[in-house]
Amino acid sequence: MTRRFSAQELSYLRNEIPIERVIKIFLSLHTDSRSGKLSFACPLCHGSNTSINAKHNLARCFDCRQNFNPIEIVMHQLKIGFVDSVKWLKRHDHKTLKDAASASGRRRLTPANIGDILPDILPEKPSKDSATSHPQTIDQRVLNLEQRVRQLHLLIEDLRTVVYQR
Repeated sequence: MTRRFSAQELSYLRNEIPIERVIKIFLSLHTDSRSGKLSFACPLCHGSNTSINAKHNLARCFDCRQNFNPIEIVMHQLKIGFVDSVKWLKRHDHKTLKDAASASGRRRLTPANIGDILPDILPEKPSKDSATSHPQTIDQRVLNLEQRVRQLHLLIEDLRTVVYQR
């Protein structure tokens, strides 16, 4: 049986993608940090007696006593298998091993004009007279912008793949 993913790829996905980023940004799970620790809804029992351990890059549900690494939490939250979970994480993480190798100068990309890209991805700025200058609204706009930049990055990666296959 041939391996679909190298041990290096799997180790990177399990240990180097911060579990908090997977929970909050990639999966956009509702989180709460009122108690000083990040909690989220468990993808198995839906309980909120959860926490993350950044040192070991694990999420834990204390109700069902389940630990989750980034691959496992994607599997359970999206109800997909291991292989699809790994592929999903690789698509959603902007620092895969392949990207790290390209950053070292193996391939050179032509820079794009930021003025051509930003108008399509920036969220609309609220009017000055509206009550949207509240910090939560600003945080929401920043999160929205980060998600759109991630989507743009995924589109660029897809285009790179198509271009380099030719």
